[in-house]
Amino acid sequence: MVQVVFQLRFLTGALLAAPPLQAMAVRDVTVGALAWLCATWQVYLLNGLCDRTEDRHNGSGRPLATGALPASAARTIATVLSAVAVALGALVSTGFAMLVVVMLALGWLYSAAPRPQKANLPGFVAVVVAGGLVTYLAGWHAAGGGVPDPRMLAVALALSFWMGLVGMTKDLPDVAGDRLAGRHTLPIVLPERTARILLALGALIVAGGLAAVSVTEPTLLPLAGLLLTGAVVLSCCVLTRISDGDRSRRRRPYRAFMLTQYAVHLTAIAQCLAI
Repeated sequence: MVQVVFQLRFLTGALLAAPPLQAMAVRDVTVGALAWLCATWQVYLLNGLCDRTEDRHNGSGRPLATGALPASAARTIATVLSAVAVALGALVSTGFAMLVVVMLALGWLYSAAPRPQKANLPGFVAVVVAGGLVTYLAGWHAAGGGVPDPRMLAVALALSFWMGLVGMTKDLPDVAGDRLAGRHTLPIVLPERTARILLALGALIVAGGLAAVSVTEPTLLPLAGLLLTGAVVLSCCVLTRISDGDRSRRRRPYRAFMLTQYAVHLTAIAQCLAI
């Protein structure tokens, strides 16, 4: 699911940059999307390699945690994916290849640096927001760049902060393993109830920001409406007993976070294709 949503971000950035796409732009967007898939897959594998201890403790079903994918094979695949991502990026342009390198570097900073940014709250937010912004920028660049559409800037900022601030809902079911690994996630740094309130507030503030922009940019109203609806659903979920209990129930706010991303991006893409 993570790879799919990154592809949706990339395509949203591309379509908001220059609809309708010309033949050359279609080629570059296609090659660029493949490069981005390789880069984000590498980032995901690297994270899985670095998170094996806490993932196993938390009962995660990730292949590296369960042993379905050997660590040695994952390292080889990650190395190959890095090389392929940069090579494909170079086929688009030197600038695009540099964006691929930036994305790979963000993945390293997040998971594998001497002080992994996943282990502290400010670092997590900064790297995740940056990863979102770079993805939209990469889509825009692959589509030919040009003058940024105000809608693209609003969507990219709102959904990147949605990733960074609301994506922390993924940590709610993983407190035990994250504490064992020495991570300082929101539910560890703060009492869980306080963390849940802040997650709900973050979702509503981000959605409210896009809604405010949509007042002067009516084409954003459907996206703002979906994001606000998702924020309300997530808030109800994270603040009530519906997300208490076993791991599956505690993941419900994160599922609401992900489904909202899917809905907003798919709607943005549909709007662009309808132009």
